[in-house]
This record gives sequence, structure tokens and C-alpha cells, in this order.
Amino acid sequence: MQATITLDANEVIMETEFTVYYSTKNIVPIPKIIDALKSIESILHKTPKFVEAAYPGIKVYDSQVFINHLESGSLDIKVILRQVLGDAKYERGEKLVDDAKQLIKDVVSDSKTMNNIVIFSMGAIVATGFNYAIATKNSSQPTPAPVTIINNGIMNGSGTMILSPEETQNILEKLPQKQVAKDAVNFAKPTKDDPSSSIDLQDDSHIKQVSFDSKYVNQVPEHYEPPEQEQKEELLKNQDVYIYASDRDKTNSGWAGIVPELFEARVNFDLADTINPDKLHGKRKIKANILVHSKFNKTKRSYIPSKVTILEIV
Repeated sequence: MQATITLDANEVIMETEFTVYYSTKNIVPIPKIIDALKSIESILHKTPKFVEAAYPGIKVYDSQVFINHLESGSLDIKVILRQVLGDAKYERGEKLVDDAKQLIKDVVSDSKTMNNIVIFSMGAIVATGFNYAIATKNSSQPTPAPVTIINNGIMNGSGTMILSPEETQNILEKLPQKQVAKDAVNFAKPTKDDPSSSIDLQDDSHIKQVSFDSKYVNQVPEHYEPPEQEQKEELLKNQDVYIYASDRDKTNSGWAGIVPELFEARVNFDLADTINPDKLHGKRKIKANILVHSKFNKTKRSYIPSKVTILEIV
């Protein structure tokens, strides 16, 4: 951990160095290494949310990710996360009073805690993404991630909890699910040519802090396709509606037709409670506000209208 203090400019630069270690016995293709590096960068740019939660009053102005060393055989990537921190009560560049300077000095002096936050929050994000991706691959529950901080919170260097399990989970739930899953899948790619490969996050002394064993990593798919919701509804106004079948006594059955601007295949119609079926019966074309109900077709990879609710005649 290195820190460059520039307090007159209302900020301090802190660098956290750690290692991502893939135990693969096989050489890793360059495209998979590139995908993994991009995912590491994307994941680390999400860790400042944990830093700000752990240090109330601190604002992370900026973060950059650097590769200090990369070695193949097994894949060993030494990563540096550089964060620019300041006091959240001040605009960037505004001169600090002594109390604000002391707050930043306290953070700098607690470098072990910052190291823990970065490594363990990255581990939590990866584990969350793994679970998202595994859940889309099959309906069975994935093996629980061997990342204790999700259940036990995040500790400082002395073993005192600084982020509770609830606080940690709250941050994770607010992250964009699709991006987290995509990053996690790319993060695991260097393991895919060796089923026995595991992944470790090690501190700057090469002590293992977070580990994803091979059994767990093997469940992660090689590619991620975000799940599509099975059904959706779309409100459309002033649409031409052609009625092919009607029933003057019913509103939820016996009605069917098309909306030619949207689809030509006949679907069932429902009538809103405010529409009198007897008055609409016999009409072949109307202008109406409608609600289109569609179902996702996995073969065609698109939504297909399944029903239309006629809300209002216009």
C-alpha cells in the first residue's frame, strides 16, 4: 500500500496492490486474458462504493486500475488500484480545515483496512456475479460462494467489523446485475481450459484473502446471456384495431383480432371493465388505447404478442 498525500488540494491518493492468481496448469489464450483484465478493471471501479460506506464522510473522486506484473504458467496478475479520496463535505480542490485534514490522515494511516475493503469487496462482487451467471445457466442453486465476507461483513486490520453483512449486501444489490454477471464470467475465463483451476485474491504479501475453488468456478458459464423476462406489457394509444370475433355478452372471451401496425397474426382480445361489449359488438375497425401483452419466444429470441386489452375507444 502506498499513499501520496496532497491535503492542500483536498485529496489524497491511495494505492492498493494485490494479486489475482489463477492456478491453471495450461497456458491461457490472449483473448481470455484480455477479457479477464477488462473485467478486473470494471469490478474494481465498483469498489469505491464500499470505501465510502466504510468511511462516512469520505468521497472517492476517481479510481484507476494498473497492472504491475503479469506472469503466465499459472496466471499471476499483480494489480494496483489507485483511488483519489477527499472529504465529502468539500468540493474537490477546496482547501480543508484541520478537522477535515485529520479525517483523511486517519484513512491513510489505516492502510490495512483499505486493503481489506478493496480485496474483499472485489471478492463479494465476483461471487455475486458468479451466482447471477450460474442461475441463468440452470435452475438449480449454485454451490455457495466460499467468500466469507458476504455473510460476515468486512473487517478492518484488527478484526473489527466496519461493514456489516446487511450493509455489504445492500451495496451489492444496488450494482447493475447484468454488468456484474458479465464481468464475473469474463473474470473466470482463464480457468476454462483447466477444470482443476481455482482463483485466489492475495494481498501484497501474497497471503490468500479470498479463494474461489475449482468446483465453484466450474459452474460459471463461459458466456453470459442475461435472462429475458418471460412476459411484458406495453401501453399504446390511438391504435387501429381490427376486430375479427366478438361476443356482446362477454368481455374476457369471444373477442379476437389484430393490430396491423404491430402484428398480423390474430390474438385474443380482452375488454376493460369500462367498455360495454354490446355497444362494441359488430364493429370491425376502431381506434383505441390498448395494452399489448407479449411472451418471450426463446426460439425466435423476441417477444410475441399473445393478447391485447382494449382500454378505451377513442
